[in-house]
Amino acid sequence: MNQHPTQPSLHLRSALAALLLALALGACGVATAHRTPTPPIAPETPTAATATPSGPIATPTPDLAVLLKDGGIAIIEQAFARLMDEYIEPVHSSRLLDAAWTSLGPEADVEGVALPVKPAFSDDRGSDIGLFRAAYIKLTKGAPDATKLRYAAIKGMAATLQDCHTYFLNPVAADTLVDTRAGEGAVGIGVDLSGVPPLVIEVIDGSPAARARVLVGDRITAIDGADASTLGPAGAFDLINGHEGTAVSLKLRRPGAASPVAVSAVRSRVVPQNIESHPIDGHIGYVRVRNFIDGGIATSLRATLATLDAQGATSYIIDVRGNPGGRLDTPAIGLFVKDGVAVRDKGRDGKLEEESVAGDVLPLEKPTVLLANNRTGSVAEIFAAALQEYGAAYVIGSTTNGCVGFTDVAPLGDGSSLAVTTHVNLGPITGRELNGAGVVPDQAVARTQDDISNGRDPQLDAAVAHLAPPPP
Repeated sequence: MNQHPTQPSLHLRSALAALLLALALGACGVATAHRTPTPPIAPETPTAATATPSGPIATPTPDLAVLLKDGGIAIIEQAFARLMDEYIEPVHSSRLLDAAWTSLGPEADVEGVALPVKPAFSDDRGSDIGLFRAAYIKLTKGAPDATKLRYAAIKGMAATLQDCHTYFLNPVAADTLVDTRAGEGAVGIGVDLSGVPPLVIEVIDGSPAARARVLVGDRITAIDGADASTLGPAGAFDLINGHEGTAVSLKLRRPGAASPVAVSAVRSRVVPQNIESHPIDGHIGYVRVRNFIDGGIATSLRATLATLDAQGATSYIIDVRGNPGGRLDTPAIGLFVKDGVAVRDKGRDGKLEEESVAGDVLPLEKPTVLLANNRTGSVAEIFAAALQEYGAAYVIGSTTNGCVGFTDVAPLGDGSSLAVTTHVNLGPITGRELNGAGVVPDQAVARTQDDISNGRDPQLDAAVAHLAPPPP
């Protein structure tokens, strides 16, 4: 598959509706393998995700002093240029810069500086960025630290496109993304959360959150005293994340508890197991895949299925619920699809690009159910679409995230990064656009927040029922 870098970058195939779950593996962690027979999965809430067809390219050390001059205007201009030149659809310069200026307002108030009158942008690219530059430099002259102003401007430009693949990552988020893709987890407390206020979906065994007795089903109502209901998932991510060895305090609303529960956890590196498996009912091999990590999962997935075969599995359940994506992994698709196009996408120029698999299918094809939900994103959706369209798996659960595209994530030089959508994905056989639509299950089964809090999993139950052996 062709790639389109314009600078040293990390190329990602991403479905990012909200940053949190793309980074939750380490930042807010994910999962407990042993709390319940099947790891709890999130309710039907927006997800985030990400994926990589190629490894990171070495980047030259930027001159940070130059980049940060005049409030870091050079970094903003770099982000602006990438969005103008690389985003999958042409963008008007006024749209980006209007959004950047609007986003500066709240941060200017916090910094105690007066926001100048917004320049009159005209969609003349050169003139518009010149007007923005002059006004922004004037604004930052009175700010003691322009970092938050700079980040607000870039966030505003990315957010105005309303594209879940295009987003800004602050330095902590950028580091977490790299670590997560490498399968190294990240520094956090070991919870996976979503919703408003954040709902704890999973707690990693042995993590700081587990030691602090955070439970699946808890609602996080406050983080270090901040009202979590006003933060959103990404805001909660920013507060829960931090440096190893530092503490974070949480206030929890727990089902059945008469009063709020207060806990404190010391952040440490959290690295959950990426592939988990166990037999069900003696004849079903259950496999959960958390992420499509760097280096691929095909070899470990094949080995896991072989182990389950040796334990008597005559069918499989592949669980990609809550899987935000990861590295593009056609060999993993090739374990189930014998021959044909596995990945199909469309670029800014409308050109279709394809990747195929051939001859690497598992030796014994077996009835397979794939579990998905609307937190299944990116490469996990590509994987699900291929198995469904080729008839290799019966999909149970809910429609996937529907945010499937090729994203170029490039560093901006100050530790932060910007992801820009350059391609979107299509069904490998049907050619239907997955982005914005997702993979529709063959059997729709919901799993509610109440189900999660009480340890119920009707989606898994439906998969087991589907694979039940015929009566004698």
